[in-house]
Amino acid sequence: MVERSWDTKELLEGDAKAHAVQEMFDVVAPRYDVVNRIMTFRLDTRWRRTAIAQLALPTGSTVIDLAAGTGDMCIELSRQGMQPVSTDFSFGMLSADRRVSAPRVQADACRMPFSDGVADGVTCGFALRNFVDLGSFFDDVARVTRH
Repeated sequence: MVERSWDTKELLEGDAKAHAVQEMFDVVAPRYDVVNRIMTFRLDTRWRRTAIAQLALPTGSTVIDLAAGTGDMCIELSRQGMQPVSTDFSFGMLSADRRVSAPRVQADACRMPFSDGVADGVTCGFALRNFVDLGSFFDDVARVTRH
């Protein structure tokens, strides 16, 4: 049996953590939505609606959804009249999203390939624990968000 880096008891950091997170989500992508609904008793859908409503952005606003996974937040953003951009580190998660027509970008949320001030808002559900450097993450969110 081959041991995957995300199977270890060791707490990974830096590039090793980034690689392990990417690999793990590539593997779980086909089952992610079902597991998420079961684990949260479907409360995840309400949490998304609430988070987007609290953005208090006007219809048509561009919102980058980081760690977008299979696109659930982007679907809700579209329902609420926003223009979502689906961004995830895992190609497997992005490719598992077959429900929304939002542009998809494979990228590290700590080093986004977007211009300064390109978004009216940014969402990120259930992912902070997976980022290598939270300081860089918050700096980049501030950079890409219009002020």
